[in-house]
Amino acid sequence: MELLEASKIWAALSNKKHLAHLDILDSVGSTNSHAFAQQNKAIPYACLAEYQTAGRGQHGRQWLSPYASGLCLSLKYHYRNLNQPLLLSGLNIALAVTVARVLHDLGASDVGLKWPNDVIWQGSKLAGLLLESRYSANKEYEIVIGIGMNVKMPKLETIETEAITQAWVDLCTVLGHSISRNKLAAMLIEQCLDTLSNYPQLGLVAFLDDWHNFDLSYGKTVTLKIPHKGFVTGTAWGINELGALRVDKQDYTSGEVSLRL
Repeated sequence: MELLEASKIWAALSNKKHLAHLDILDSVGSTNSHAFAQQNKAIPYACLAEYQTAGRGQHGRQWLSPYASGLCLSLKYHYRNLNQPLLLSGLNIALAVTVARVLHDLGASDVGLKWPNDVIWQGSKLAGLLLESRYSANKEYEIVIGIGMNVKMPKLETIETEAITQAWVDLCTVLGHSISRNKLAAMLIEQCLDTLSNYPQLGLVAFLDDWHNFDLSYGKTVTLKIPHKGFVTGTAWGINELGALRVDKQDYTSGEVSLRL
């Protein structure tokens, strides 16, 4: 078991100026909630926890990760004068592509993305992202991106399997060898901060080609569950310039995708 250490993460960052403050927590309710609550700490801000008691995923689901078995990482950033719809949709996609790029560079060649930001390996979930934002008192958009990733999970019988509704995999299984969680955390922090910093200038267009390469649903029949509206079934044709999913000839900005991989 390798515990997270701030000194090791700082040492692994090639550009330490990107990050202003880093906290390592033993246990916390939610790293995203904790990041939002830190009003007196410099931004960009990052926090990691060995364990979350109330970790959150997409669509109100719980994110489960046994102690010191994965990464529970949140990054806090802020923007001025950035259009909110563009921020919430396109940035979400850009960060998912960023995480997939990091994993691909590590050797996870079969990693793919399920819209909008589930990281999948051979049909099993490896990681997920949760982007949250709010308009702060000083007229800035505060962004917190939460990344949950399975790194080296314990035996199945030690996990609360009744709360897990889909197949999962960990990074050590994908790579076929162990990996330092501190090194992985540093890589994700650095690359995601690059994306957050450059996004207003680059926009989503800089990520569209890679999204297409990672897209698991392109050209396949999908079922999209739309909140309060029911289900839509059709063929997925990628995303538009704002990150909306195109099913047949209609674009959708929210929903949950089901597909057969």
